[in-house]
Amino acid sequence: MSQAMFRSIMVPLDGSPFAEQALPLATELARRSGAILQVALVHHPVPALATAIEVPDIEAQLDQEARAHEQTYLSSILERLRRTANIPVTSVLLDGPVAESLQHQVESSGADLVVITTHGRGPVSRFWLGSVADHLMRVLHIPVLMIRPTPAGEVTPALRRILVTLDGSPFAERALDSALMLARPVGASLDLLMAVEPILPVVDPFGMMPLPISPDVDAQHMESATDYLESVAARLRRDGVAVTAHAVPGAGAAATILAQADALSADLIAIASHGAGGYRRAMIGSVADKVVRGSNHPILVVRPGQPD
Repeated sequence: MSQAMFRSIMVPLDGSPFAEQALPLATELARRSGAILQVALVHHPVPALATAIEVPDIEAQLDQEARAHEQTYLSSILERLRRTANIPVTSVLLDGPVAESLQHQVESSGADLVVITTHGRGPVSRFWLGSVADHLMRVLHIPVLMIRPTPAGEVTPALRRILVTLDGSPFAERALDSALMLARPVGASLDLLMAVEPILPVVDPFGMMPLPISPDVDAQHMESATDYLESVAARLRRDGVAVTAHAVPGAGAAATILAQADALSADLIAIASHGAGGYRRAMIGSVADKVVRGSNHPILVVRPGQPD
């Protein structure tokens, strides 16, 4: 398993307190990992004025004022973080479409973790952070940690217990390295979870009736899942990781994951995703998608750097 830690963490902001709720956890992770923290804001252009207004320079002036206000906002964030967190922190003001600009900045800056709230509300009711988080988790080959903001304001979420979802495949195990990179600096334990769905009856070749399933099949399926999880857990324990394995029966993987996260009082769920959108989004990665949309826990989505 990887022994690395995150070295560069990006937090996208939109100028709202909701978006800033990603900062406490990102700051704590940066402090414990020795990482650089980068805050990024995409410039929000002033809407074009009606052509009937014959003041050709007013749009440029208003846009310049908006840009100056955004830069002042970023400077205030940097000043606050440097004063309270004592970590290296930088900021960048970007131009262009929000999601694509942030994606390009992540890729060009060498960031290896994005921490973002799942939505934000600014003074002009910009509801873009949810769609931006969705875009980033589907296109980036680095982990994206998504936090659902609360009305209470900034609270540093504790990371004592991280739930890692597995399904027996090497692909799903790719979430383990990223979960460890979060767990090691803060001393968190891991819970390995495999949702064991019941074996469905097989229809005969003529489609007339389901073929009978041995009563032992589900038990064997559960035993196989348990053996697999224990083998992964044993490997982690040899590396000094506190880990528990849970093979849990359930009719739906996403529902089982969400229920277990609540039952175990997990502080974060880590899950691998294929990251596809459109038609393929409906065919693969649907479990991760349902977990992201249904959980109140922070979610670490890992899209391995390999072809889908």
